[in-house]
Order: sequence, then structure tokens, then C-alpha cells
Amino acid sequence: MTGPSTAPVPGGPLVPGGPLVADPGEFGGAHCETAALRKQLLVHGVDISEPLLLGLGGGIGFWYRPAGPGGPSRSMTSTRNGPFPVFTTRMCEALGLRLAVHRTDDPDSARRRLHEELAAGRPVIAYVDLFHLPWFQASRHFGGHAVLVFAADEETGTTWLSDRCPGPLAVDAATLAAARSSDHHPFPPAHAWLSADWAAARLPDADGFRRAVHGCAAALTRAAPPNEGLAGLAAFAAELTRDIRTAPADRVVDRLTAAHIDFEYAGTGGRGFRDLYHRFLTEARPWLDGPALPPALAAADEARAAWGALDDLLAPAPSPPRSRLETAMELTTVWFILIAVLWTGYFFLEGFDF
Repeated sequence: MTGPSTAPVPGGPLVPGGPLVADPGEFGGAHCETAALRKQLLVHGVDISEPLLLGLGGGIGFWYRPAGPGGPSRSMTSTRNGPFPVFTTRMCEALGLRLAVHRTDDPDSARRRLHEELAAGRPVIAYVDLFHLPWFQASRHFGGHAVLVFAADEETGTTWLSDRCPGPLAVDAATLAAARSSDHHPFPPAHAWLSADWAAARLPDADGFRRAVHGCAAALTRAAPPNEGLAGLAAFAAELTRDIRTAPADRVVDRLTAAHIDFEYAGTGGRGFRDLYHRFLTEARPWLDGPALPPALAAADEARAAWGALDDLLAPAPSPPRSRLETAMELTTVWFILIAVLWTGYFFLEGFDF
């Protein structure tokens, strides 16, 4: 085990079979699951960027859970294509890996397995409820957050994680246990952790990249549940627009703030995922190059701009609630623009002859 005196420090090499000691850029990342997988692969000698991992895992999407009747006003949205473990399994399958997701309701067993993996020199991708992680200062629960656990000291009860922060993070045993055992929804973590033959990961051929792009488009345009894809985005737009027009000003401000957090910060947010997807299309040029790629990149740029305009209205400069409410009335137009851009761009994307 790694003790406090040998805890990871930025600037060192990645050493397979040892603690994760990455350069500062390899601590942190854009999105928790793609960052955790990238770092796990790096430890095993495989270098694949986060944008490529996101795109191969299915890319962007939309999922919407309305607020319960009579309950809190907080709904929830996700702007990635697929929840855990669907998205993560797809990522690994695209790399030729067979992913195992381990779960248990026994905290002692979970702790023992984690330490066995670390003792064998294998970092662990583990799932936690970010409400219990002090660096998030979260006001709500979310158990679908992935971190890379790379070292532990059983004597002091200290465990070191790599998260989206630009450096190693230390947590005590009680904090990590609470985060892994949380039974709060959405997505209680159930002590989940991942295993695979990470060193065997390889990028797919051009057909694999094409399947990933067309799968992303299909998830947006042909999602079966009414709360997913572009239909889910339209439903969310209708609910938010209705609240803007009819709800008390303080509720509207709460809804706009919640949407801003989801779109700009949660996971990596709507605009953030779309930035990553644009980078995926750019980095995938060796596999996707041809006449279809420039218009695909243009469509991705339009989607990024639309999400940016939307988020700018969700979180304008500080102002009294009434002034902010008046500004928010512009959202109706922005939603229609956003949906039109997505429908046009991704119906087009689906038909690209990559």
C-alpha cells in the first residue's frame, strides 16, 4: 500500500503496477467516466483521448426526468448518450474489451476487494455518490460519479483518488465508505467498480467509428422512451417554458439555476459534451475523413453555439428575480432554435455517408 510519505505527486511518470503518478494534465479531466477510463488505460500503457472515448461510447444525447408531482421543483437532465453502465459498456466494447461491473451491498466486502486490487498494483474505477465528496459541496445526491482510486494507506485510513480536479485528492475511510454505500437516488452506487483486461484496449477500425457516429444520431432521433433524445428535449423545453410563463418568480429562478447547473457543470454539461463531441469528430479524421466530415463538423459547431446561447440566458449577470424573469422570457425562442438546430444537424448526421 502507498503511505502518506509516498503519496502521488504531480510530475512523475505513469508506472504500470504501481501507484498512479501522472503529470498534472492527467489528474482531472473533462468528464468523470471518460477521464477515469483514460487514466486507467494510461496506467496499462494505452493512450486514448477523452474525446475519442466519448464518441466511441455513443457521444451526445438527452435524457430528462421530470420533477415528481407535489414534490420539489428539481427535475434532472443528462446530455450524454446513455447512463451507467450502458455508456461505459459501449465505450469498452468499442475498444474490444469485455467489461465486468462488480456490485455488492456489503461494505466490508467492497473495501476488501478495493484494497486487494490496490495491493496488486491495479488502480480501480469506482462509483460514488458525489454528495459525500467534500470538494463538490453538493446539495443533492448523485451516485453515478466515477473516480479512479489509485492508492490507500490502511494504517491512517487514507485513500487517494483522481477525479476531475487537477491533482490527487485524499479522503478518509469513512468518507469513501459513505460515498460508495449511499442508497440515495438517482443511481445509488452499490459499491460498483469496474474490471477488464485494460492493456488489451485498442481503437476500432473505420467501421467501428462509423457505427459510433450513426448510433449517436439514432439515439437522438429515434429514442423510444418519450423522455429521451430530441423528443425528451422538446418535452423539457415545454415544461421549462410553461414554468417561465406561469410560475412564481422565485420558482422560475430556481428552475433556471438548476438547468444551468445540469447543462454547464453536471457530468460535463450540455455544451461541454458537445465540445467533446466536436473534438471527437476532429480527432477521428483518420477514420472518418471524406466529404461528409466537414458538414458534420459544421453541424456540431451549430449545436455548440445553440447550447452556448441557451446557457447564457439560463445564467445571466446577477439581477433581481423580476429582471431575470423578464430576460428568461427569451428562452422560448432559444429553445425553438436549439431544437431546430439539433433536428436538422442530426438528421443530416444520420444520413452522412462516412
